[in-house]
Amino acid sequence: MNVTLDQLRAFERVVRLGSFNAAAEDLHLAQPSISARVKELESALNVQLFVRQGPRIRLTAEGHALIELADRTLGSASELVERFRTRDPLRGLLRLGMNESFALVSATDLIERIERHYPAVRTSIFVGDTGAVSQMLAAEQLDVAIVSEAHVPGHVKQEVIGKNRFGWFAHAGFPVTREVLSPSDLASLHLLISPPTARLHETVLKWFADARVTPERVSTCNSLPVTVQAVVKGLGVALVPVRIIQSEVDAHRVRQLVVAPEVPAHSVSICYQASEFGPGIKRLVDLIRELIAHHELF
Repeated sequence: MNVTLDQLRAFERVVRLGSFNAAAEDLHLAQPSISARVKELESALNVQLFVRQGPRIRLTAEGHALIELADRTLGSASELVERFRTRDPLRGLLRLGMNESFALVSATDLIERIERHYPAVRTSIFVGDTGAVSQMLAAEQLDVAIVSEAHVPGHVKQEVIGKNRFGWFAHAGFPVTREVLSPSDLASLHLLISPPTARLHETVLKWFADARVTPERVSTCNSLPVTVQAVVKGLGVALVPVRIIQSEVDAHRVRQLVVAPEVPAHSVSICYQASEFGPGIKRLVDLIRELIAHHELF
């Protein structure tokens, strides 16, 4: 026999209101119906939940253990109903996706502002490259995402918010033989780029292919902080978002290489499930726009 929400609700009302009669009145049921549901719950769990002493009842040890679980289960069920009735993720679990550029600069600010405006909401954050975030949006596993060059189906709406600019960066002491470097000049170096699932991987390979050049040594890394540290230590020349590495440039630990042609910038969009769009999502989109402008991110 399975445990049902009706059984848990009957049990919870008896505990909170102190009697079967009070629980029946609160749930607009006959008292025998409440008793039957509690007995079914005891049978399903193979425990005794109450000690009955005439009209008075007392929780057993198992009853005390169950009430906390019952509260959480009933609360989650109510949240589930509210979330899907309203189609508003700000009334339950908000599933956020973001590219690493946004995450490194703005994610904590976004979480803080969500907490301030929506103290009851829970967040699930996924940080990943374009391919991974786009797939999750398509599968409706994310409510809102900030993503570069998104490839998403029609049920996901996009609002372009800016451009993510990229540059080739090397250790500050890297010897430069020419003022402006070409793809041919970089092809013989140890290059650090994003993995194939990232749209930037395709962009950089096309950048070399358009110049009819094949790079000799390419390593991939899916973490921007690790890539930046590798550049700082002189382990390779990396293609990364300019905004992310700017502090290292300002500290004279790395230098940007001047190249021609430039690596094309990526269009960045806020994406969200069209079926969920309403006042809540609009406020969240506006909040993300404010953060991007504040941090001069894209």
